[in-house]
Amino acid sequence: MRQPNIIYIFADQMRAHALGCYGNTNVPTPNFDDMAQSGMVFDNAISTWSVCSPHRGMLLTGLHPMNNGVVSNDVGHKDGLSSIATACNEQGYQTGYLGKWHLEWNREPFVPKDRRLGFDYWAANNCTHQYLDHFYCMDTPEPIHFKGYDAEVQTELAIDYIKTHQEKPFCLFLSWGPPHDPYLKVPEKYKSRIDPDKIELRPNVSERAVVDGLLSMSEPSEELAKRRKARRDRLEDDHRLKHEELHGYYAHTSALDDYIGEIRSAIKEAGLADNTILVFSSDHGDMLGSHRMALKQNPHEESIRIPFIVEYPDVVPKGERTQALISPIDVMPTLLSLAGLDCPKVDGKDIAPAARGEAHDQQDAVLITKMTGSSKGDQGGGPYVINNMLPWRGVRTKRYTYARLVDHGPWLLYDNQEDPFQLKNLINDPEYSGLQASLEKRTQELMDEAGDPGNTDEIHAYIESRRPSA
Repeated sequence: MRQPNIIYIFADQMRAHALGCYGNTNVPTPNFDDMAQSGMVFDNAISTWSVCSPHRGMLLTGLHPMNNGVVSNDVGHKDGLSSIATACNEQGYQTGYLGKWHLEWNREPFVPKDRRLGFDYWAANNCTHQYLDHFYCMDTPEPIHFKGYDAEVQTELAIDYIKTHQEKPFCLFLSWGPPHDPYLKVPEKYKSRIDPDKIELRPNVSERAVVDGLLSMSEPSEELAKRRKARRDRLEDDHRLKHEELHGYYAHTSALDDYIGEIRSAIKEAGLADNTILVFSSDHGDMLGSHRMALKQNPHEESIRIPFIVEYPDVVPKGERTQALISPIDVMPTLLSLAGLDCPKVDGKDIAPAARGEAHDQQDAVLITKMTGSSKGDQGGGPYVINNMLPWRGVRTKRYTYARLVDHGPWLLYDNQEDPFQLKNLINDPEYSGLQASLEKRTQELMDEAGDPGNTDEIHAYIESRRPSA
């Protein structure tokens, strides 16, 4: 049998808690759940810098942000990097990329060939969340317009690729834009599946000590205060939270569930199921009102914990779960290892033994971070505008989450085993002083390994030193 195909599908801003196989009951996800029953579910898949561009840079190169250059949103990757696509190309694979890219310096939709990290086939838009009646680009800047929902169009392109690229093994990445906001920009047939009045909010939506503490740490300008109030008014209103955010988010999720089912059926119909590594994941999560916060870039589980499901018959056991930690830099070496391919030197670890159900202790902790953001232009983004989310560093172990604010010291400590909704902050509790000290030490060790200077001004200067001239 020839080497297996690799199909990696990831949604944008889908937290693990959105799927039934991770415990959600608000939206049926039968196809994701069936995939989980047919493969291995990772319960500790962590988006270490939970925002779009940095995750994608780590995912495709296996390198930490300071090594691949993508230290913030809308910051382009370094030239000349090896990637999972270049590794596959060198070993006889076809490679393709569909959907959202978001690894360029600007938001122009077209990505030149020399900036595609080795992917041969291309049908993508650098960064957009228009979703309905939009366009993508292929090998020239001319847009290819389409009618309908972009995730559906991308799914059709993926199925066509699977049908027409069977002469050699292939590595295909499909990046869906939903369920990232705008939440309600989704076809009505999917909205009609979700009754917003029946949505159950997570128990931590009412916890607000963390966000109140953040909001008290700076005095916003008049303009920022107005923007912040408009967005926070939605977060403080449970009815609006259900009807304006979660309704659309779960409608998008329901649509993607249909599409993962269509792709799995297409793989089977093409006779490729037994020799295809299929992965579903996400780039990061979404707070969606938990702790009265929005969006991402938080250390909380809703922001950093993502789905990661691997299906590979006869290699990956069916219906099992692993507690192994896996982060975006680990995906490239793990997939290449599962496929029996050589991997260039990367920062990530090979977690394939966990996918095979053999060993689950490849790492004791992963670095979690918000490297940039503050009041420096748009580098703060929505999480700064809405939540006053400041830069921080920390670690996520299998059991604990620890974080410290860059300019304010120790901030959060949660026992996720005893307190899965993170309602009890143990920071500076004398009973946990030894644990806090060890997690702080581990944070610094992992920062050193990642080449992270931990200084926001230095990182902003690094961005400007690399920014292309106009």
